[in-house]
Amino acid sequence: MHTLNKKTIANRLNAKKSTGPKTVLGKRRSSLNSITHGLTCEKNVSIGENKKEFEELKKNALKSFPIFDFASEAYVRKIIHYEWLTRRYQTIETGAFSRESLDYNRSANLSIKDYYLDSSELTNDDQKILVRSTELPSVAFMRDANAGNLFMKLNTIDGRLYSRLRTAIKDYQNYVKSKEKNNEEK
Repeated sequence: MHTLNKKTIANRLNAKKSTGPKTVLGKRRSSLNSITHGLTCEKNVSIGENKKEFEELKKNALKSFPIFDFASEAYVRKIIHYEWLTRRYQTIETGAFSRESLDYNRSANLSIKDYYLDSSELTNDDQKILVRSTELPSVAFMRDANAGNLFMKLNTIDGRLYSRLRTAIKDYQNYVKSKEKNNEEK
């Protein structure tokens, strides 16, 4: 049998004194010790999107909506998913507006040019460049939309995502309330 060092002995003695979490929130957190959420950047972040932004969203969502069992995990996954898609479509919209503005310089028809913003009209406070991370997703969406009714499609999708996000949040909150009510009855 090997000899134990002082640190190992002290750790074992301290562990025997521990009584575990006392609060409902503490118990929920400790119950997560073996649960992994599976919300990784590789599964959710497309080319050109910011992995750090997704990780920050996930971190904030997990603070606001703690996972304590499988069902709560499913609700939180949906909340994160819909919020991330909402942000994606905002980026696509920005990219599409920017592409439309840049098309001014490519238009041969002078009557069409009147509708576009001339870059000489921009001030120092105006965005003057189209960032690739904004342009890439908008190009893919514009191709899918065949440039027809692009903004109406974006608006429709944004409205549906917002509704789904609100529903997912309400479903999570209702689930938490029902679990708390069941725990109080026991």
